[in-house]
Amino acid sequence: MDVLGKPWNGLIMAALLAEGALRYSELKVRLAAMGDRMLSARLKELEELGLVERRVSPGPPVRVDYGLSEVGREFREVGLALSRWGSRFAPPAEKPAQRQRRNGRRGAVRTARPAP
Repeated sequence: MDVLGKPWNGLIMAALLAEGALRYSELKVRLAAMGDRMLSARLKELEELGLVERRVSPGPPVRVDYGLSEVGREFREVGLALSRWGSRFAPPAEKPAQRQRRNGRRGAVRTARPAP
């Protein structure tokens, strides 16, 4: 729980699980809302815990990839269980057309009311 309780750890692990080994820049694209310093810090923490492996391929250019270790790949079962659990409680995503019908405004655009 300490690992998953920290922001971004679950998303980093899920990205590496889905995509395999990724370079830092590729992870940055997939986790665009995450800052550089936070991504770097989380990768170092996950590496220290033995969940992520940092692999350096000699250059030129030198290539650094991040991938899940054997223990990290076992996260798949935990991730799937959390996903199943979450889907039971999350309301289904609403399409814009459904939202408009529910609000009684088909195609209407909301505008600000003038001040009195």
